Amino acid sequence: MTAHCEKEVGETITSEVMDTLQVEWHPVRKWEASMEFGDQLKQWRSHRHLSQLDLALDAGISARHLSFLETGRARPSEGMIVRICETLELPFKIRNELFTAAGFAPRYLSAEREGIAGLPPLLRDTLLMILARHAPWPAVAFDADHNILAANDGFTGLADALGIGIAPGINMLALVLENGPVRSAIANWPEVAVLFLKRARNEARLYGPRSELARRIAIYENDAEFAALLRNDESERNPPPVITVQLRLGEAVTNWITTLTAFGSAQEVLTEGIFIEQYFPADDATPAIADSAGC
Repeated sequence: MTAHCEKEVGETITSEVMDTLQVEWHPVRKWEASMEFGDQLKQWRSHRHLSQLDLALDAGISARHLSFLETGRARPSEGMIVRICETLELPFKIRNELFTAAGFAPRYLSAEREGIAGLPPLLRDTLLMILARHAPWPAVAFDADHNILAANDGFTGLADALGIGIAPGINMLALVLENGPVRSAIANWPEVAVLFLKRARNEARLYGPRSELARRIAIYENDAEFAALLRNDESERNPPPVITVQLRLGEAVTNWITTLTAFGSAQEVLTEGIFIEQYFPADDATPAIADSAGC
């Protein structure tokens, strides 16, 4: 490459031209923002268990180009960031972090949630409608970290029957897994605990090891009791059609099937990672028992 050409190319090179440039290029220095972007990109590629070649093929770019992005020798364009994020199936919150790391403004709407009041009106109204129309059966909405956003009267009534108070911010995993009235009331707690842990672990993979959910799960998995539960789990060898939650109310045991609903058309940070868990009676006796308990 001539000195004139090298000067025109400059110290960084954008994503649009990297794959078509056929000459050898030696940058004078690395672009600092690209280095931060590259580090995060490499971490997420590793988290998704992809080699550079695998990700490059999936994203439709060259492995050399991807290597330059990861080492900071190439500056990503906004379009390239979108392409890579789509390929890695990254949450919108993480995509914003990558845009910022690359020196761009965040692309997706984001704000600190203030409980359900911080949600967009359409989402908030829809969420409250789902909760209300599920009555008299319990239903609860929580965020990606499993912190409660809202619950219907059926869920708060069930909580009252167990002697606990429900308020926004209480963590669902802590309610079920840690010592307390809810754990004590679950007759088949080992099976339910494994179900909750495995489900949350799968969700945490989406948000990465730095997420609050991942940190919480790591604490549980490093606990001897939960490690033994996961190690002795028989559900993979003899999986039941569905695991019911067997909940003691007084001297009787109720049986519930749960479903988990997410907003599949979420297109921003605020609407992503919100779940609604709905409880349905799993036998004929449960409605009468729940009613007599004031649920």
